[in-house]
Amino acid sequence: MWLSPALRLYVKLYRMKKLLVIEGPTGTGKTSLAIKLVKKFNGEIVSADSRQIYKGMDIGTGKIDLSSKISDVRKEKNKWIVDGVPIHLYDVITPDKTFSVAEYQQLAYGAIDEISKKGKLPILVGGTGLYIQAVTEGLKIPKVAPDKKLRDRLETQPLNTLVAELEKVDPTTAGKIDKQNPRRVIRALEVFYQTGSSLSSLQEKFKSNFDALQIGLTAEREPLYQKVDDRVDSWFEQGFTEEVKKLLNQGFSENLPAMSSLGYRQVAMFIQGKIPEGEAKQRIKWETHSYIRRQYTWFRRNRNIFWFDINEKEIEKEIEKIISKWIAEKEPFVAG
Repeated sequence: MWLSPALRLYVKLYRMKKLLVIEGPTGTGKTSLAIKLVKKFNGEIVSADSRQIYKGMDIGTGKIDLSSKISDVRKEKNKWIVDGVPIHLYDVITPDKTFSVAEYQQLAYGAIDEISKKGKLPILVGGTGLYIQAVTEGLKIPKVAPDKKLRDRLETQPLNTLVAELEKVDPTTAGKIDKQNPRRVIRALEVFYQTGSSLSSLQEKFKSNFDALQIGLTAEREPLYQKVDDRVDSWFEQGFTEEVKKLLNQGFSENLPAMSSLGYRQVAMFIQGKIPEGEAKQRIKWETHSYIRRQYTWFRRNRNIFWFDINEKEIEKEIEKIISKWIAEKEPFVAG
């Protein structure tokens, strides 16, 4: 029976559950590349960013670069339509709400399934390594409800005290998670004290049934640092301060976990007169450099990623070539 090219692509994508992943540290142009790939391969994007889930936090989370050539943005429930390209899992919750990895995982699976059923290629895009791992490897996240009293106690402790406590009660998890992230450390302690088991022992895996092609974007550190520094400056030109002011005026405290996101905390301190604007910018830049280093540490443990330097010539053509070959293959690719 004759099948049109579009229908043949649908059969390959849906039966084999193809999932394209574009990942890597902040500032490498993942979303811009993904938008081009969507148009080339008939896909839709699913965000894998732990900050882009928040409503009203647009500029500082890099949802969109207002200085780019993007001309049309429409916001719908749990997604944006950017120049005709759907980006799922933007604007999922308000900044005062809690949101777990397990919740993200289920929403991501739902979006991926919805895209696949339409005969389109789902493209998972982001820099939050745990979100990507939860989807691609099928992490079984323990469902432990937040304990407000315990969290209130833990949140009053300095980060180094929390890390020392975690290393004592759950050294395995302490060796794996981002110890610079207070939320992750507190969550690991919360799971241990409520279940008596380590977070790592509860994070089993189930078969995710994806043939996932993972494309990683990278760059030399110093040029990448300069690129993100320039981006921070552009955020302020685009109205980053006004965005944070609006959130504070809406009653979202600077002490909320969401507002502790890179950039938002520093701008809130500037607005409150605690530090000058120049110092706020410099702190954001330095902390972003540190965040990039932590992202590299996370992603380098994954041997399934095909890495591409964003400064290499014809990078897009090379990526398109490997994607085309992957779509045509019946067996999953293996990174070298």
